[in-house]
Amino acid sequence: MFEILAGDLLGRIGRLKVGSRRAETPLFLPVINPVTQSISARWMEENLGAEAVITNAYIIFKRLGERAIEEGVHKMLDFDGIVMTDSGGYQVLEYGDVEASPEEIALFEEEIGTDIAVPLDVPTGVCGRERAEETVEKTLKNLERTLNALRERGVRRALWAAPIQGGTHLDLLQRCAEQERGMGFDLYALGSPTPLMEGYRFEKLFEMIYVVRRIIGFGRPLHLFGAGHPMIFPFIVALGVDMFDSASYYLYARDERYITSAGTLRIDRIDYFPCSCPVCSDITPDELRGLEREERIRLIAAHNLYACFREIREIKQAIRDGRLMELLEMRARSHPRLYQAFRWIMENEELLKLMEDNTPLSSRRGINLFDELSLRRPRIRRARRRLMERYFKQPGHEKHLVLLPFNRGMSFEKLKTIVGEEVFEVARYGTPYGLIPDQLRYTYPFSQTNYPRKLIEEVSDDLVELMVEQIRAGGYERIHIVGSRSRYLRDLASKLHEALHKLGICSNLIDWN
Repeated sequence: MFEILAGDLLGRIGRLKVGSRRAETPLFLPVINPVTQSISARWMEENLGAEAVITNAYIIFKRLGERAIEEGVHKMLDFDGIVMTDSGGYQVLEYGDVEASPEEIALFEEEIGTDIAVPLDVPTGVCGRERAEETVEKTLKNLERTLNALRERGVRRALWAAPIQGGTHLDLLQRCAEQERGMGFDLYALGSPTPLMEGYRFEKLFEMIYVVRRIIGFGRPLHLFGAGHPMIFPFIVALGVDMFDSASYYLYARDERYITSAGTLRIDRIDYFPCSCPVCSDITPDELRGLEREERIRLIAAHNLYACFREIREIKQAIRDGRLMELLEMRARSHPRLYQAFRWIMENEELLKLMEDNTPLSSRRGINLFDELSLRRPRIRRARRRLMERYFKQPGHEKHLVLLPFNRGMSFEKLKTIVGEEVFEVARYGTPYGLIPDQLRYTYPFSQTNYPRKLIEEVSDDLVELMVEQIRAGGYERIHIVGSRSRYLRDLASKLHEALHKLGICSNLIDWN
């Protein structure tokens, strides 16, 4: 059903198979209104390469029931890809109830041939604890009723997604996920994110995703309902979300808002389209504003879809290149609240360790570091740890260690003059990794890491602490530090020399020209 092809952090590119239909994750599912399609599912398939869409089974049940049973949901939507049907939980959240039982909705979803079905749940939304507990209990009971109905009728063609409720009450979210894990669902779906995103509460949303992914494990896909703006797509993917739906492309369009990777722009304030999609290439902002409202909305919605799918492709390429964290760092500057949520990720030791365990050992492209926060990336943490455990802590080191600036070459004869010995080790300083043994200097990731000089200045105290730890682990008796013409490296060398002197480790600071 689900095969993982590549991964980075907790994000993965996977192949989802439902019967004869296939789709690749991370998978964006545009929301399709089954009654009025401003932009048809067929157009999305032909122009955007959409492999899946999501629609509302309850609306179909109430308004198009007989036709859907007769034609099937794919023919009714005129879509050949994967169709996921939400059960009507959103209507419960909006209007308080639906006129159908969990059994009726479940059997109807199977009858219309949906590929991925969702049981009738009771979304938590943002509410008090008492109401949240009630939604979890009702959801779990509905799930049991759904599974019983499917077993009794002997029908289960679709993949079934277990909706996880509990909202911002993390202990309830955890309890709901734990109970659903043993029910035998094919995938999971986290509900109630929309109010959080509307309030820019990204940190809480990320925390909810992390709690759920940690509980359900990594064997089955995780869907996020109502993912909203594409600027959060790379973050939710990095936290382990494989699939997500959104109606924001159309909702923003009705409000005449134009999606960019960093937010939205109001159409009446755009002088130049910052996009070259087919919509933006064929019309000017003035011409768009001059159209009839419905046509204007349709074109804005089409552009918004292009923006969403473009972000998905960029995320996939970042995963393939091993640069998903770098993409997060760039996207995090889109909004102060998003940056705050990104810092939560980078300061969560448990999460970073989990990301490190799921990050490949190498990547197809180099590593670009920007600031102190970049040094907390899983790849950097792992490289530092491996240097310590697999080199400096290993036995058999020489007594003398020569430290050269990372960008300076020096002949063996000159090095012998410095040390006064024939046998010694050489390492490089002035890097984000502390000390790099000379024989590892051109290996990944050390020679493939780019960073501003200012970064070394800003974290010099931490680097000195790291280098001292590496030197002590190696058991060196005498350290020879070759200075540099660069002020920031000269200052770093002086700090290291002073720190070693205080610890009683013999150190020479050499101004060698």
